[in-house]
Amino acid sequence: MENQKRFIDNGDGTVTDTENKLIWKQTDGLQDTSKWTNWYDSLGYIKELNIKRFLGRDDWRMPTLKEAESLFYEERDVYIRDMDRFEIFIDPAFSPGGGYTTWTSSSKPNGCALIFYYRYGHENSNHKEDISKDTVRAVRNLDE
Repeated sequence: MENQKRFIDNGDGTVTDTENKLIWKQTDGLQDTSKWTNWYDSLGYIKELNIKRFLGRDDWRMPTLKEAESLFYEERDVYIRDMDRFEIFIDPAFSPGGGYTTWTSSSKPNGCALIFYYRYGHENSNHKEDISKDTVRAVRNLDE
């Protein structure tokens, strides 16, 4: 691990990614709502964060595939446990007990979007209306 921490727990329910200049919500949609969500419900969850101005902000959004993937630790030596107590390979600055996926803003043909799996380290395409064991991690750009 580097000397300087890449992910910083801000103590306010968010985590700063110093490398990618992003602020992530520390918990995911599953932890906040106790519900699995399809892509549209995930979008609604993000919209609700903005309406309620979570931490005074209204610029929360779904991550791109590249942003979602950037949380994953390839070496698998850093992890937290998800709601099933399985390892998901993201930084311990994030709250354990959430889901193991995130929907992304990366749409595909035929009403599908990409999901990133933190248990396995790959993406998959799912229909936007399908509800399986999926959730979303809210993100916004770091103010310069």
